[in-house]
Amino acid sequence: MKLPRPLSHSSISLYNECPQKYKFKYVDKIPEKPRHFFSFGQSVHLALEYFYSKTEPVAPSLEALLKHYREIWVKPGYRDESQEAEYFEEGRQILTRFYDKHAKSYHVPFSVEYNFAFEHEGIPLTGKVDRIDKLPDGRLSILDYKTGKKLAAGRLDIDAQLTMYQFACEKQLGEEVGELIFYHLPTLKEHRTVRRGAPLVKELTARIVNTAEAITKDKLDPKPMDSVCRWCDYKPICPIFKDQYAGMPETPAKPAGEPELAALVDAYGAATAKIESAKKEAEAAGAALAAALKKKNYARAFGEKFEVSLSPAVKWEFMDKKKVLEILKTAGLFDQVLAPSAPLVNKLLEGASLDKDLRARLTELGERVESPELKLKKL
Repeated sequence: MKLPRPLSHSSISLYNECPQKYKFKYVDKIPEKPRHFFSFGQSVHLALEYFYSKTEPVAPSLEALLKHYREIWVKPGYRDESQEAEYFEEGRQILTRFYDKHAKSYHVPFSVEYNFAFEHEGIPLTGKVDRIDKLPDGRLSILDYKTGKKLAAGRLDIDAQLTMYQFACEKQLGEEVGELIFYHLPTLKEHRTVRRGAPLVKELTARIVNTAEAITKDKLDPKPMDSVCRWCDYKPICPIFKDQYAGMPETPAKPAGEPELAALVDAYGAATAKIESAKKEAEAAGAALAAALKKKNYARAFGEKFEVSLSPAVKWEFMDKKKVLEILKTAGLFDQVLAPSAPLVNKLLEGASLDKDLRARLTELGERVESPELKLKKL
C-alpha cells in the first residue's frame, strides 16, 4: 500500500485528529514549530538511553550521566533562556532521583530504544520502544517513559501506543509480552498493567487498516475542533481559516531558486548567532569579574588592554506591578516613574482611532522613520 511514510502511533493519531494536518506534515512536509515539551522529553529520553547503554550490569556514574545530559540537551522550542534553564534543572533533578533509585539494582535491558519496522496487511508500520526488559518467566516487559506533569486516569489500560508496542514486539521479535508500563519520571512511579487482550489488539489493527485506506484514497479534508485548531501551526494555510488570514503573504518553508537571498539569510543568522554567543560569554565573564571585585572589596581593576570599575547598583523587582502603580498614583508620584513608552506611542500613531488634532501635535514633535525589523529563527 503506497503511503507518504510508514504509519506510526503518532501519525495515526494525527490523521484521526485532523486529516488536513496530517497532509500538511507528512504529504506536504511542512514542519511544525518546535515545542519545549518535546525537546525536554527528548533530552531526558536520550540521557536514559545512555544510562542503560552499558553491556555489563554496572551503572555509569551520576557525574557521567549528568555530563551526557548537558551535552545532548535539545534547545529548540523554549520561550526564553529562563524557561530553558528551568526545564534543564527539572531534568537534572529527575535524572538524579532516577539514578539514586535504580543505580544499585542496575541491570542490562533486553533492548533500549528498540526500533521496529514491519508490515501488517501490506501496510508499513514503524516506531520506537523506550525500553524492553525480560521478566523472570521469559516474557517481555515493555516500558514507555513519560515526562509530562501527570497521566490521565484510566489511560494505562486502553492506551493505543502501548497496544501498538505490544503488537509490534510480538510480531517482530516473536516473543510474548507479559506486562506494559508507563514510567512517570517526575514522580518515579511505574504504572503497570497486564498484556493487552485480543479485543484491544483487534481494535488497533482495524484502526491501522482504516487509516491507511483513507490516506491512500486522499481523504485529507480538515476536521475542525476548537481545542485542536486553537494551537495548530498550520492555521494560516488551512482552508477552514483562509478568510481569516486573507492578504497575509505566505512564507515558503524552504528557500527555492533564490541562492543569493538564501546566502544573505544564512549570513545574517550566523552573525546573529555569534552576537548571542558573545553576549552570553560577556555576561558570564562580567558576573565572574563583579564577584571577584566584590570579594576583594575593589571598585576598580586593570588588565593589559582594558580597565573596569564597579559601581554599586540596586534593582527592585515587583510581582504585582499594577498594585505598585496604584500606590504611586495615590501618593502623587505616578508621573515620576512612568515615562512615555516608545512602542506604545508608535502603536498609537500608526492606529486609525487617534484624534486628528492630537495626531498633528504629536507628529510635529517627531519624524516617521521606516525601521524594518528582522525576526530570525533556525530552520
